[in-house]
Amino acid sequence: MTTRERKARLIRPDERKSEGMAGGASHKAIVSKEGEGTDLTVYYSLIQPGQTHDWHHHEEDEVIFCVSGRGRYDLDDGEINYGPGQFIFMPKGTRHCNHCVSEEDVRLVAIFQPGRE
Repeated sequence: MTTRERKARLIRPDERKSEGMAGGASHKAIVSKEGEGTDLTVYYSLIQPGQTHDWHHHEEDEVIFCVSGRGRYDLDDGEINYGPGQFIFMPKGTRHCNHCVSEEDVRLVAIFQPGRE
C-alpha cells in the first residue's frame, strides 16, 4: 500500500505473517513506514512460556502495551515486571530483553516512533 492509498481500515493480526525473533518469541508488523507510509510502526508480539527475545536496543522510542500474560524486561540497570493492562516506555538506545514469566502466553502491542523501515 502506498501513502496515496492510505485509508481507514480494519487490520486483523491473524492475517499477518509472523516473524521469529531470537529466543523464540515472534511478532507481526501491523502498521509500518514501509507498508503504510506512517511515521510510526506497530508490532503485535507473542512470547510463550519459557520463551524470550534476546538482548537488543532500538534507535526509536518504544511504547509497549501488555494485552495478556506476565513478563519481565531485563535492563542493564534493573528490571521491569509487567502484566495485563500495563504500559512500558522504552527510550531509544535502552538495551533490554523480554521474558515470559507466566504460564500463559504474553501478548504485547509495541509502538515505535519514528517509524522503522
